[in-house]
This record gives sequence, C-alpha cells and structure tokens, in this order.
Amino acid sequence: MKDKRFQLAQKVREEMERSLALEELARLAETTKELVWEYCEMGLLGDEMREVGPEIRFGEGSLFLVRRIEQLRIEFGVSSSGAGLVLDLAARVEELEDEIRSLREAMGR
Repeated sequence: MKDKRFQLAQKVREEMERSLALEELARLAETTKELVWEYCEMGLLGDEMREVGPEIRFGEGSLFLVRRIEQLRIEFGVSSSGAGLVLDLAARVEELEDEIRSLREAMGR
C-alpha cells in the first residue's frame, strides 16, 4: 500500500513539474509562437514563464491562460492588453467568491 501511495505521489509531482516549450505551448493552444511570445512580453503569462538552461519553458497553467486570452481576443474582440485586465478581474471575482463561501460556512449557512 505504501509503495502505491509513493508511486501516485511521484506521478502527481511529475505532472505538476511538466513544462512546455514555446512551440509546444503554441501548438496546444492552437496559436502561433509569435503571439505567445507577445503575451509573454506583455506580462500576461506572469509566473508561468521560466528559463530552464538556454530555453524558456512554461508551466501547464500557461496553456489555460493562452487559450483564455485567445478566446477573449477572437470571440469577444478584446485586445490583448484588455484580455489581461479581464483575466485579473476574473481572478479577483473568484477570490471574493471563495471568501464569501468561507464566511457563509463560518456562519453556518
């Protein structure tokens, strides 16, 4: 049993540590690497971008962010900089909803 838990923990850790190259990220997000790089330069990918040796790698959260930016840009006509603002506001709303949920639980509702 202990070995299975260790194997599961190791698998989860490996998946969390998985990183994507620029080309792979662009391909999975169905966009161009130039556009992904533009998002990097604008700071839209935040802490998701990191240098590993001579190349830049991205955490798996980057894929969600790039897809979300692309959706805002293509489907709703939001500029890239506007998409950053929308994502920031959406994150803040989520934080506030979590806080409300916690307060309700504390009050017994």
